[in-house]
Amino acid sequence: MGAVKYLIILIVALGLAVVLGYYVSDDAGFVVIGYAGKVFRTSFVFFVFLLAAVIIAVYLSACFLYRILTLRTRLVGWSGDYSRNRAQRALGEGLLALAGGDFRRAERLLRRGGGDETATAVRYLGAAEAAQAQNAVGRRDNYLHLAQGALPAAEMAVGIKKVEMQVASDQYKQARVTLDYLSDQHFCNEKILALQESLYVQTKDFEALLDLLPALRRHTNFTPARLASLELKTAIALLSKPRFHVDDIHEIWRQLPKSCRGHAKCIALYAGRLAALGQHEEAEILLRKHIGHEWHPELIYQYGEVRTAKVLQQMQRAEVWLATRTKDPNLLLTVAKLCTKAEQWDKAQRYLDRLVALAPSPAAYWLLAEVFGQSDDLESVNQCLREGLRLATDDADVARELSV
Repeated sequence: MGAVKYLIILIVALGLAVVLGYYVSDDAGFVVIGYAGKVFRTSFVFFVFLLAAVIIAVYLSACFLYRILTLRTRLVGWSGDYSRNRAQRALGEGLLALAGGDFRRAERLLRRGGGDETATAVRYLGAAEAAQAQNAVGRRDNYLHLAQGALPAAEMAVGIKKVEMQVASDQYKQARVTLDYLSDQHFCNEKILALQESLYVQTKDFEALLDLLPALRRHTNFTPARLASLELKTAIALLSKPRFHVDDIHEIWRQLPKSCRGHAKCIALYAGRLAALGQHEEAEILLRKHIGHEWHPELIYQYGEVRTAKVLQQMQRAEVWLATRTKDPNLLLTVAKLCTKAEQWDKAQRYLDRLVALAPSPAAYWLLAEVFGQSDDLESVNQCLREGLRLATDDADVARELSV
């Protein structure tokens, strides 16, 4: 581009010279200059060329002086350009080495200085990832600190990367501290919420996960199926945990999502916890209500585990259900359990005989052994115990084969 500019100037100058030569060819004219008592006389053409030469000389001198005066600035600029190009090259090569699994070389290239703030932060993040891959936790944390210092505006990005690396290194406590800070600063960030969900599941902190569920519903793109599965998993974990006070289990139940409070497994677990804390009447009412709406094996089983003060009425209710579900093995076992609690041993035996003929199970035989024990029929007791043990052993063998 510069050569074209000078070429154009030269052509214009030649054109002007031709035009000037044409007009002065007939009468060249002259120029007289007087200075300090002396007179200088020359032709007009020579004066014009001399003036042009002086102007050109002055211009070139000014350009040369300018370059001399700005030499240091230009050297600094050239040095900066060289450093930036070198840093850019190192960044590219370092990222390629990182992607290729050459972590030592990647770390060496990425920890070099140079580049703007953003590029520097990216380099240190890459170096931290390379150090992480080498299990160099100390160097990793130092690079993350340098990345944060290079670009304070990237606090969230650096923090998220730090959490991911801490979790990968099983540093769950440190990851929790980092996440709590990030959550305070960026509460509605979807990535941070997803990291919290993942960490709470890994560490089985289902109390914290229960508190997080509303934010996950409002501020993430989790599918309804994923949210429902997460809610159910949280509810089952919390209801399966032993509690020592009725108020505690009531509070957990109150906080659970409505969908979980209507789920059969959750209801059965809640009723079991109530019964374990002596709240049999409350558990029985809850189970009876939901059995009326949904017939589910877990609800039927748990109904047989509850013992109210009016166990005869409880037994009779179950017998009413049995009148329309005569071949339901779960209901037969439940009715038999309630008969034993009501000390209706003959009834219990009749129901259990029907059960072992329909669907023999270890639980049925062991309960039948208990019934025979009331009449001191030791031979029948031993026979039932042996049969129950055989079925339990067969079930265990099948489970092992399926797990292989």
